Amino acid sequence: MHGALRSLQGYHTELVRQRNALDAQIQAVQNALAVMGMPTAYGRAPGPRRGPGRPPGRPRAGGRSPRAGSLKAYILDVLSGRGVMAVKDITAGVLAGGYRTKNKTLAKSVGIALTEMRNVTKVGRGRFRLK
Repeated sequence: MHGALRSLQGYHTELVRQRNALDAQIQAVQNALAVMGMPTAYGRAPGPRRGPGRPPGRPRAGGRSPRAGSLKAYILDVLSGRGVMAVKDITAGVLAGGYRTKNKTLAKSVGIALTEMRNVTKVGRGRFRLK
């Protein structure tokens, strides 16, 4: 039994190492595509897009803070003053902070909101921090 346990632990360690290497490679390719202005795997070019009513060269209105009481406002409250946090910990903090929801997939909504927020940086798989 101990041999099987060691074997599984070794296999798990190797898979985690491979996943980390793949994450680094994917990030490098995404960065290269962004520099070239090419579409990502999601079918659109990364970075700010110009809307129909905004003249070229005008900066996007991303400096605004989120609306009070919104999920993004609660996320900022949870992340402020803390370092790197996992999505599940951010979700728990949002709920503990008083965010009211009936959403059964709140963690997924938190993850999506985190990727949309300009003042939040992804530092690893499911881990984020404020810039």
